[in-house]
Amino acid sequence: MLMRALPLVLCLSAATLLAQEPPAELLGRAWTEYGLQAFSNADGLFAQVAESERASQEERWQARMGRAFITHYQMPGRDPQAAISQYEALLQEVDERDLWRGQILGRLADCYMEIVPAQVDKARSLYEQALSALPDDSPLVQETMLRLLSSYLQRPDSEEIALGLQSAAEMAPRFVGTPFASVFHGMRAEMAFFIGDYSALADALDAQYRAGISNVRVKEVVLFRLARINEVALGHYDRAEAYYRLLASEVPSSQKAHFATLRADELKNGQLDSDYAPPLSTRVEDRMVKEKPDGR
Repeated sequence: MLMRALPLVLCLSAATLLAQEPPAELLGRAWTEYGLQAFSNADGLFAQVAESERASQEERWQARMGRAFITHYQMPGRDPQAAISQYEALLQEVDERDLWRGQILGRLADCYMEIVPAQVDKARSLYEQALSALPDDSPLVQETMLRLLSSYLQRPDSEEIALGLQSAAEMAPRFVGTPFASVFHGMRAEMAFFIGDYSALADALDAQYRAGISNVRVKEVVLFRLARINEVALGHYDRAEAYYRLLASEVPSSQKAHFATLRADELKNGQLDSDYAPPLSTRVEDRMVKEKPDGR
C-alpha cells in the first residue's frame, strides 16, 4: 500500500515545490524551455506564472506573451489565427512607448501574413506601426523591415513589386553595416528580376556581394549573375570581366570558375562572341541561321 502511494506523494511534493518557487524563477525556466523548443514544458510554466497571485503584473504579462509565442510558432500545431487574439490582448496592456509594443505589433503582422487568405494590407499597416514603435537602435528594426518588404512578394504583381522596390530604396540607409544587409539586397534583387529591371538587379546584386556573403554557393550564384547581366543585358563588358575574375578567384571550386577565366580573357581581348558561350552579336546569330546544315 505504501509503495502504491509513493508516486502520488512525489507528484504532490513536486507540485508544492513549484508553487513555492518565485515567479521570476519560474518565468526564467519557462523561457529556457522555450529556447530549447520544449514547448509543452514551457507552456505549463508560463501558465503557472500567468495565474500566480504572487507574480507581478509585468511577470504575468510576459508569461502570457510566452504562451502567445507558443500558439504562434509551436511545431507541429502552430496557429497564427488563434495567436491574433492573444497578441491583441497583450497590446491592450502596453503603453505606446513600451519597448515590447513594437515586437508584439510585428508578431501580430506576421500572423496576418500567415493566415489563409493572407491579409497583406492589414499586415503592412501593422509592420509600419511596429517600426514607429521600435527604438531606432533596436536590432528588430531591420528584421521587421525585411518582413515588411517580403509582403510585396506575396502577390505576383509587377506594380506591387515596383512599390516594394521603392520602399526598399527608402529603407536602404538603415541596412548599411548591419548583419541584415546582404539579405536585404538579395530581396531587392529578387524584386528587380521579377519586373525585368536589369540595371536595378545589377545594383542590388553588387550591393549584396559587397555587404558580404558567407555562403560560398550563394556567392557563386551572385557573381555569375552579375557577370552575365553586365555582359548580356547591359553591355558593360569591363564590369563583366571583373565579375568573372572575382568568381574565379573567390570561388575556385566552382564548376563555372574555368569558364569564367576563359570568358574574362576573351572580354579583355575585345572578343564579344565567345568560343565557350552562346553568341552575343546579331552578326554571328544571323550567320548561324543562314548557314545550311552542312556548314556551307
